[in-house]
Amino acid sequence: MVVTDPASPPPWLRGSFHELGAEECRDLLALKKIGRVAFWGDEGPTVFPVNYVADGDGIRFRTSPYARIAQQGSGSQVAFEVDETDDYTESGWSVLVRGPVEVVLGHVPGPEPEPWPEGVRSVLVRIRATSITGRRVLGH
Repeated sequence: MVVTDPASPPPWLRGSFHELGAEECRDLLALKKIGRVAFWGDEGPTVFPVNYVADGDGIRFRTSPYARIAQQGSGSQVAFEVDETDDYTESGWSVLVRGPVEVVLGHVPGPEPEPWPEGVRSVLVRIRATSITGRRVLGH
């Protein structure tokens, strides 16, 4: 039997979600350097981390021409997520960007992401945001 302190709120009432506006979502995207891109690959749903830069209403990252997302080509629909959490306060935020990708070889004017892994990253992938949403959970 689990005994809980009757003075503390039940776990499902501790935090509350608050929807974020588009401008706040863009501000939070600009703060981070690592996010996760999700797409439908040959093996089904695929998610992997990328170094990125926010670019107006989009996301840019570089990858290898042999990467699965580069092989899918322009127009495929993806999701991109970035977040920050604090385990101690049980709080955090999350921003989700959805939209089609544009796959471009070579240099493209604009902000350049700096990939952490070594190797050739000659393909620029730009996610053109058709939807930017976010939420924040306020802990205790």
